Amino acid sequence: AAPRVNLLSLPGLAELGLALSFLCVAMMLAWRLELQFVVPASDALEFTGMSYSVPLSLISILGLYLIVTKQAQRLAYYCLAAIAYGVILISHFNVKLWMSLINPVLWDDFYWSTDQAVRPLVDAAFALHNGVDVTLPIGEHLYLFAFLAMFAGSIIVHSMQSFIVFRKVIFSAMLVHVLGALSYLVMPAVGPFIYEQGVNALETARQVHMYDGYKALVAGGRPWIASEGSQYMFAAVAAMPSLHVASSAVFVYFAWNHARWLGVAYLPLFIFIIFEAVATRWHYWIDVVAGLALTTLAIAITTALFSRLQAQETAPAL
Repeated sequence: AAPRVNLLSLPGLAELGLALSFLCVAMMLAWRLELQFVVPASDALEFTGMSYSVPLSLISILGLYLIVTKQAQRLAYYCLAAIAYGVILISHFNVKLWMSLINPVLWDDFYWSTDQAVRPLVDAAFALHNGVDVTLPIGEHLYLFAFLAMFAGSIIVHSMQSFIVFRKVIFSAMLVHVLGALSYLVMPAVGPFIYEQGVNALETARQVHMYDGYKALVAGGRPWIASEGSQYMFAAVAAMPSLHVASSAVFVYFAWNHARWLGVAYLPLFIFIIFEAVATRWHYWIDVVAGLALTTLAIAITTALFSRLQAQETAPAL
């Protein structure tokens, strides 16, 4: 009998499968609920103060490294994974944009009450932000920069080490965005910034822009998405769960287990991201807990899927 082929052993196949499956789910939602599936406008990231050149530069640097070092298999995988990740992100932000139309019942009042129950932790987040802001000149930018640094560091370091671990990092991060987008629809919320202003002026300015878009979406409904969705695609608001925390937790987990020095370097950044998610008032503390739970689920699924393949890679040669 012919030997069975483990489809996961074909680099990029699982990643493309996940991306296409999620795209199908998003397109099915769009068709069934008469929602417009949109692609981002050329200046959709402008409100963040960042252009597409930032993520594209990070991708190009790693691609160039793989070309220079003649790692053909990893380069081919990297191209496929980049396409798959792009498909997932576009699908993710469409689902996020549709949140208030798919499930208009908001849970902000309940989540706000949970925050008040742990108010000392909210105040601690404010205090940590103020301390960092005094110490570092880029304090208000650190929430985004810390995440980008962890993303880039994880991609670069793991790509130079075990290929299967590199794939698990990518797949787990993708899965967080898939599960996270669907989670937005369960018990949706806008965020605590609708009740009180955070202590990060930069993020507060972004919240004003995003909340204006949210209110326009609620008022305009489906026609607004068709006409303005591309412009506001990355400005959709959804607090529950915190995917900023969830994605960061993926990078910390794999770094701690496979490149301990990187995990140690990530810890202060990760702790800052957790507290800053609350200090900016993007998130309630319960969003943070839900984000960590989502990471646990994504990593468990990834581990189960790749366990056999990783065992084959690490098995000693006979």
